[in-house]
Amino acid sequence: MRRNAPPWFFWLGVLALSGLLATLAVGSVVPGEALPIPSLPRARPTTAPAPAGSTVLSDARGFVAITGSTPTLRRETAVGAAGALHSRGFVGAVSATGRRVAYWVGDDARDLRVLDVAAPEEETPLTSLLETERGTGAAWSSDRTGLLVSVESSGRPGTGDSVGIFSALRILDAATRVIHEVSRLNDGGRFVPVGWDRDSHLAGACIVSADGSAAAWAVVGEDAILSARVPIEPGLPVATVRASGSAVLGVVNGAVVRVWSIASYSDHRELGADPGERIAFARWRPGAGEIVVSVADRLEVWPAAGGAHRVVARGLPAATGLVVAVDGQIAVLSTDSGGSAVAVDLAGGRTAAVPMAGEQLVAAVSFR
Repeated sequence: MRRNAPPWFFWLGVLALSGLLATLAVGSVVPGEALPIPSLPRARPTTAPAPAGSTVLSDARGFVAITGSTPTLRRETAVGAAGALHSRGFVGAVSATGRRVAYWVGDDARDLRVLDVAAPEEETPLTSLLETERGTGAAWSSDRTGLLVSVESSGRPGTGDSVGIFSALRILDAATRVIHEVSRLNDGGRFVPVGWDRDSHLAGACIVSADGSAAAWAVVGEDAILSARVPIEPGLPVATVRASGSAVLGVVNGAVVRVWSIASYSDHRELGADPGERIAFARWRPGAGEIVVSVADRLEVWPAAGGAHRVVARGLPAATGLVVAVDGQIAVLSTDSGGSAVAVDLAGGRTAAVPMAGEQLVAAVSFR
């Protein structure tokens, strides 16, 4: 037996120390895990900017467009008819949702029909006129349940109807198709229907002079009893007059946007452009209490109640038309009489070219 042999626990300690040194040599690694591999720091993720105009246009929105004298429905994103209207030109109105189009049908404009933009081939007749009458205008009521229409009579002899020449306002309930007359002009004046406020039970229309300017503002009750006529000073073309709910606007002498209510023209306010600049078009921005204005080479948004003007886009070509989408997201300016058009995002000012084939964009619709 060897006297100087180390005890057994000495060798056990040596074995444990060797294992510990081996572990330290490779680093602290949990069994089953791979050794850590050094890597370069990660770059922060970025989103590539969207191409200009990539989300400005939508195939869920569109227009009533006229090529020559033929009106059609089309989408923002493509030229080509998505539906046909059976009339010469467009004498009618689009509801505030953009889904329903009411218009006078045919060359003689004696039948009033309504269609859903999503199914334009399914038209519903609303009313028909006498042989001596023709429809000359239409405006939806504020709650979209009825229509204020204008009708004129030629007073042609030999028809058995000797009512003579007149211009009349009639209101029609879309659900029941009941129509009745609320006002008539026999003095050569002509009604242009603007709006019908169902809450106040009042309808408003311009009385037009021979040169196309608005000569007076007419307010008529649904019961045809209450009525008033307020003169309008020269310089307000009836083509500039637009209603949104119970509010109305018109452009005076290309320099001022005048805002009033259906109930009272006398109580109006005026929103002016900068001195020396001309307002080409002004349209309501749906649901916002704001007005989209094409002025000089800019597109601006003005609060209807007054306040600072917000510039949306600059350096735009001279506009020959302005349509605001029913969702209030974009405005479309036509140039060169329909040769081209540009859509402007009203929130951020992004622009996109609208495909065009020389048509005139007269109203916005929604395919949703």
